[in-house]
Amino acid sequence: MTDMRDKHNINPSYNKAYKSKDYALNNVVGDSWESFKMLHAYFHMLKKCNPGTITEIKADRKNRFKYGFMALEACIEGSNTVIWQIIVVDATHLNSKTRDVLLVMMCKDGNEMIYPLTFRFANFECSKSWTWFLKQLCGVILKPELLLIILDQHTSISNGMKAIFPDAIHGICAYHLANNL
Repeated sequence: MTDMRDKHNINPSYNKAYKSKDYALNNVVGDSWESFKMLHAYFHMLKKCNPGTITEIKADRKNRFKYGFMALEACIEGSNTVIWQIIVVDATHLNSKTRDVLLVMMCKDGNEMIYPLTFRFANFECSKSWTWFLKQLCGVILKPELLLIILDQHTSISNGMKAIFPDAIHGICAYHLANNL
């Protein structure tokens, strides 16, 4: 709206500016909902080009996208051989019409750099989605009993951790704890 006003002396309403932006984005990158239909093909090619990669898609009863999981073979191999079994779990909300959530698990390598382990996206963050994600992760980690998992205090994550990794040590993220205080 500011660009239109400053560059062209036009004052569009918020609704008109939003619809115009949405229309332009759909023409450039495509519709957000339609992109999920291409996920099966993308995961197929990902596994074909990266043998050992694990992908999974879960749909609801009407065959609509619900959850997606991806662990690249190089990340799996590295996390099971050279990376400490300390995993940080967090989520972020994606900025799209679909209001999806990106859930990530990562470690730190020997150079103190962030090492991605798995990615998961879901239509929302809840105990069922986290439990599904953690079940997929369980198939990736060789020694789940040696894990130290650091997470925020989100109830959904805690519920999933207790159900899938009951013997793993759970810790609270100091950053999230400080922000909550």
